[in-house]
Amino acid sequence: MRTGKKIEEKGKATIGKRIAEKRKAAKLTQTALADAVDVTTAFISQIESDHRKPSYGILVKLAHALGINVESFFGDTDLKTTDPVAKIVLQTVPLLEEEKKKKLLEQIFRISGTKFFSEFPFLTSAVEYAQFIIREFKVNVPVDVYRICSNLGVDILYAELDGKDGLLYKNSEAPLIVLSTKLRYKERERFTIAIFLGHLIIPWHVKQVFSRGTNQRSLETEDQFDIEAREFAGELLLPGEMVRKDLARVVPSIEVFERLAKERYQCAMTALAHKFSEYYGSKAVYVTSKGGEITRKYDIGFKYSLRTNISEGSVAHSFIMNPPTTKETRTAVVQAKIWFEDAPPKLEVVEESMLDPDFGVTVSLIRLK
Repeated sequence: MRTGKKIEEKGKATIGKRIAEKRKAAKLTQTALADAVDVTTAFISQIESDHRKPSYGILVKLAHALGINVESFFGDTDLKTTDPVAKIVLQTVPLLEEEKKKKLLEQIFRISGTKFFSEFPFLTSAVEYAQFIIREFKVNVPVDVYRICSNLGVDILYAELDGKDGLLYKNSEAPLIVLSTKLRYKERERFTIAIFLGHLIIPWHVKQVFSRGTNQRSLETEDQFDIEAREFAGELLLPGEMVRKDLARVVPSIEVFERLAKERYQCAMTALAHKFSEYYGSKAVYVTSKGGEITRKYDIGFKYSLRTNISEGSVAHSFIMNPPTTKETRTAVVQAKIWFEDAPPKLEVVEESMLDPDFGVTVSLIRLK
């Protein structure tokens, strides 16, 4: 049995194998891809040989470098298997008529005990399902995730949860979302609900229970289901078509991001920064830091490699040396080398940094002068 399992795993089209295929199709070496993503060649080699799982943040950068969508890494499934039951299913399903395929699918969900929205169309990606929900429920921003839950027959309860922001019970009859009473920010609550809606609606997420940890960062997740649910939530709360148009009209600044996030989308500023990085990452870099260490960075598409720590001479560093007592934003023109390892010696950038003492996290936006 052990030998058979190993053969089966070798036959699967893993994420690593798909990344290697996409890289070769783009005619890039491992070194070239590593340079584009700002990691080592060994790191790319480990991912492609399935000795290391890429996080969602790395997948976003890889997808950008290869000119494809993140979900491309989860498609094109290799149907090879040594499991005789799975082999029979995979070989016979394509031969069935469409109506019989649907009946078989309904039976699968009946056996698994998970919710199946039979009236929804069959789509191939998490983003497509989010876009369908936007159209189906005539969603406008800010997106009312509570109304979507109500329309889908999903109940929301609040309870004391240890170490979790929430739980989704994907029951076939009555799906239930349980949220922690300790959730401090409405934006995180809405994002948590949107992630659970992704798990609920994406039909191949055949699990009865999903959870989201209190300290869980979506960029760091390596689980395929979590990555897809994050893609769904990002598209649902920040519809790509709307966000792209909004951001195209503005000069990037912390004030603009803060206003759009709070007033138009009712989301965390970092979520909007993530979208900006996807669409217009060559224009600016968005960074959060604490105690001199960079905690989050959105630098997709920017031409220079960001440093790992806050350097002296930056506006962000001035907050460490001279912290404000109230929320404050500081702006200055600084040498690019302060922020980027490979920037030309004389290049200058405009840095805008903000610190709110209540949160203790510095937000910085760096753009070319």
